[in-house]
Amino acid sequence: MKPYVEALGKLVESKADASPEAARKLLAAAYSWVRFSGKHSFHRDVQAAYGHLNSALAGTMVDSLRRPQETVMVNIFFPCEMLHAMGIQPMFPEGMSAYVACTACQRVFAEKAEANNVPESLCSYHKTMLGIAESGVLPKPLMVANTTLACDANQLSFRRLAEFYDAPHSVIDIPDRETDEAVEYVAKQLRDMTAMLEDLCRRKLDENALKERLASSKRSIALYHQYLEKRGRVSLPSTMSGELFSTIALHVMLGRPESERYMEELLQAVNAAPEPNGKTRIFWFHVLPNWQDSMNALFGQKGSCELVGSDLPWDFLGDVDPERPFESMARRVVGSINNGSALRRVDTAIQAAKEARADGVILFCHWGCKQTMGLSQIAKQRMEAAGLPTLVLDGDGCDARNVADGQMVTRVNAFLEQLEGLGA
Repeated sequence: MKPYVEALGKLVESKADASPEAARKLLAAAYSWVRFSGKHSFHRDVQAAYGHLNSALAGTMVDSLRRPQETVMVNIFFPCEMLHAMGIQPMFPEGMSAYVACTACQRVFAEKAEANNVPESLCSYHKTMLGIAESGVLPKPLMVANTTLACDANQLSFRRLAEFYDAPHSVIDIPDRETDEAVEYVAKQLRDMTAMLEDLCRRKLDENALKERLASSKRSIALYHQYLEKRGRVSLPSTMSGELFSTIALHVMLGRPESERYMEELLQAVNAAPEPNGKTRIFWFHVLPNWQDSMNALFGQKGSCELVGSDLPWDFLGDVDPERPFESMARRVVGSINNGSALRRVDTAIQAAKEARADGVILFCHWGCKQTMGLSQIAKQRMEAAGLPTLVLDGDGCDARNVADGQMVTRVNAFLEQLEGLGA
């Protein structure tokens, strides 16, 4: 990391225990700068899209720290169009923890959580969020809400956060079968949660505003479909952070103008992109360690390979009906490839990797993610049977303490050499 980032991280860490309010102000100031600089980015090509989405995301972090009464804690799979329609910011572990990791101060919060009896083996994103909250740096939100989709850590961390803050808590139960009855069941829960939110905010949800948000979601998904249709035929200077931005734009930020603009800029970039440049093309499975300099060096614009996509943005790319907003949001989570059999997710990733014309796949086993670790060997076998050489790589999306950096670089380089030897 850059020296000034490391210096800021050390300062935040020094303040976290003794003066959490001061640490909060430092983080809010840093992310305000990210919001400003990204909004006024002079980058071109796909980097412009990344800068603008980063600016919007940083804005949600600033609001979470400065105006928590207008923030709802959610997990990344929570459909948030009703929040956007009501002017409420979603705040989610995968975003806040990744930002803290990139600010070089994640360690102090993870250790705070562990000191408060949070298991070392819990997902680092959720553990870090718990530490930020229980240190006093992250103030009490208006509400805590999560789905039961995909992640076991949701069931532990969000309940604990609600109890710690003494905040209202809504859990959206997602049936593991995609049926019309399941969609109606989830839609009713989302309506009930919205009514709870209206009581807390003392204002009503504007139904037309919600429909406009769903219309924006529909356009964003359509634009991403167009981008994917062309991505496999070109070369783009994609980055790990960029793939995370795509995931966020199609999840908690979906329905916002910034997400739609991001998709428009992605499409513009891919339309203007040159033919493949001969670099080995890698498809990434699961979360990306965008805080890790060594991985960024390998997969960045000047690296030895090109990152052509990842599976998380793909979890639902179905149709959206703005006239039935709650049913559309419900169908997105019920119809997610992360719902039900793990083979559903693996087979969709195979399809995505082939459409991106990937030479190989890296399956990232993020620390504490039991679902991904459990399916890793099955996924590797299935991907390789489909003609996609696959590396199972252990690491951590946000906690450097769980990473053998040199070993990771060695394994990735060896995998790239293997692919080159296969004629990739």
